[in-house]
Amino acid sequence: MSPSQSRSKALSLYRRIYRAASGFPTSSRQRFVRDRLKVAYEEARDETDSRKIEDGLRLAELQLETIRVQSKHLTEVFKDERVHARF
Repeated sequence: MSPSQSRSKALSLYRRIYRAASGFPTSSRQRFVRDRLKVAYEEARDETDSRKIEDGLRLAELQLETIRVQSKHLTEVFKDERVHARF
């Protein structure tokens, strides 16, 4: 993958993860995901090793899927009023 393709894919994943965070039922979880996303992106911003870049992109794709699954699950859990009584 060329550097411009990698950059484009990284920015696309960044936007998709940022938007996926809004699926969480609590603002604290949304903020946590977005804060962690920003830190991870900044840490990898100047990476030049193509293998590390590709590994990072694959990890980001897995994390995006995890965020989607977790947000769906937590939204269902938080629909139950008994859950809210404990928090």
